[in-house]
Amino acid sequence: MNPRAIELVRELFEGLLARMGEGGRVEARWEGEGVYVNLTGDFRRLLADDAFRGDLTRWVRLHLRARKLSSVPVVVDVNGRWAARRQELVAVAKRAAKQALREHRKVRLPPMVPEERRVIHLALADFPGVKTHSVGKGSGRRVVVEPTS
Repeated sequence: MNPRAIELVRELFEGLLARMGEGGRVEARWEGEGVYVNLTGDFRRLLADDAFRGDLTRWVRLHLRARKLSSVPVVVDVNGRWAARRQELVAVAKRAAKQALREHRKVRLPPMVPEERRVIHLALADFPGVKTHSVGKGSGRRVVVEPTS
């Protein structure tokens, strides 16, 4: 855990919300291997879509890198939407793993962005009897779940 990184992220987003004239709250905590920050509130100017969330994530990583904390992973969320999506993806991964084992065949998931594919791979990393890999290029890249034997 890195308390300095958590505090820097919290201060950065509190300042951003203040400059934008947005109310809301910044929840920052250590989760897994990095900082999870959730911006909560009824935002007028702050977009909640995945592209903007990705931009915020890259921005905060640059901020941390400038303060010699480049190895700290960061996940930015707005009103818990990514946390909910992550739970959905873990459920999808487990269903695909069970299907692959039950039917003794590869299961191809729909195309996903890199962050979503990573959730699938991590969710099944310790799932007995299956392995995962990604196939395809660009926006068509997807995860394949297959039995190990």
